[in-house]
Amino acid sequence: MTFARATLIAVFAGVATGSASAQGTRARASAQALTLRDVLDSTIAHHPLAEAAQARVRAASGMRTTARSFGNPVLSYDVENAPFPGGEPVSGMPRETMATATLPLASIVQRFPRARRADAEVRAAGANARAVRQQLALDASRAFFRTALAQVSLAAARDLTAWLDSVVAYNRHRVEEGVAAEADLIRAELERDRAATDATLQEADLARARAELAGFVDPRVSSGADIVVAIDDVPLGMPAYSETPVRADVSRRPDVLAARERLAATGAAVTAERSMIVRDLGATFGTKWSAGTTSMIAGVSVPLPIFDPNRGEIARASAERDAAAFELAARERAASAELAGAYEAARLLTERAALLAHGADGRPPLLARADEGRRIALGAYREGAVSLLQVIDAARASTEARVTFYQALYAQHASVAALVVARGDDILSELPRLAPGTRANPPR
Repeated sequence: MTFARATLIAVFAGVATGSASAQGTRARASAQALTLRDVLDSTIAHHPLAEAAQARVRAASGMRTTARSFGNPVLSYDVENAPFPGGEPVSGMPRETMATATLPLASIVQRFPRARRADAEVRAAGANARAVRQQLALDASRAFFRTALAQVSLAAARDLTAWLDSVVAYNRHRVEEGVAAEADLIRAELERDRAATDATLQEADLARARAELAGFVDPRVSSGADIVVAIDDVPLGMPAYSETPVRADVSRRPDVLAARERLAATGAAVTAERSMIVRDLGATFGTKWSAGTTSMIAGVSVPLPIFDPNRGEIARASAERDAAAFELAARERAASAELAGAYEAARLLTERAALLAHGADGRPPLLARADEGRRIALGAYREGAVSLLQVIDAARASTEARVTFYQALYAQHASVAALVVARGDDILSELPRLAPGTRANPPR
């Protein structure tokens, strides 16, 4: 065995040992890595937008309490035929006093449509809060998968850089022995520098992805720069639905529920505006004292509907009800289209990810073939059967195949999450738990 060949074997054995050591470090770090479940739980529990949506539910509940309340009675006390302060008593006119209580009946008449409107608005606020939580969870899952892919891309770039370092060392020894041209050394160094630059770019992209993900994580858990995520290296299962997306019922979606409740609220608002014609209706009861005699006072005040001062408000409320109906129809149409697109995307990506992960037609999985191709090219290069360019091309193809595999895998995970949300199901209960994987864990 020549010195150059022994050097080549030694340096590549060192790369393999370093890679194994890095994997061990990543395996130890994976115990502290964030899973998708961790990120979603933190987002739902602590994100300001989720808390703001819940605060709006409390605000709507307060408005409902006001809508259900009755008007306060009006107490009055009147004195007639009394002298001015410091003046002479009025002669020939007995002093009269009255004490009355007036109960506004308009609040009773208007209470029921106002209560129906307030109830619908509370339900709409609750549906909006669920929609906000679902959208936050979906955005957090996308940021999570972007971070996972950035981790994989950085790990692959660093692995290629270390591999090319070994090739540079091997060719430097061969040049020093005078058995190889310096052009091969220069080409290997150029490829190594290019790979190192790409690794730096991937590291910058990972920093941006971590910063985006940090917006969904409780600051007490992570500051953002040290976020590490972990995820399985297998595709997620497709949710089993009995009906096709074209015929699927989207009425359970929070945004559709909110639109339907807004329509109910505007319908009750029309009734409430029509009842405002009796806004001054009231009943009065009291007593009167005059010349030593006590008598009862009773009466009812009813406005004469000669004019309709609320006609404009009724027209406004009717127009808002029509607008809410159109918005509901548009929301249902968009939801159905979104569900159909999410289902088809998830189906296509699931099929492709399964082929890449498990292989097909007797072929091994993509990553196994990529590693085997690089190993064969390295063996042929040691024997002098292939050129340096072919070895570099095999290494580059292996790295690109690894990144492509995880792009497809994480896109499949994200598409399943989007399908769950498009269906209207709770992403926290329906999305399978993702345990820490063995390949997606990034370098520190």
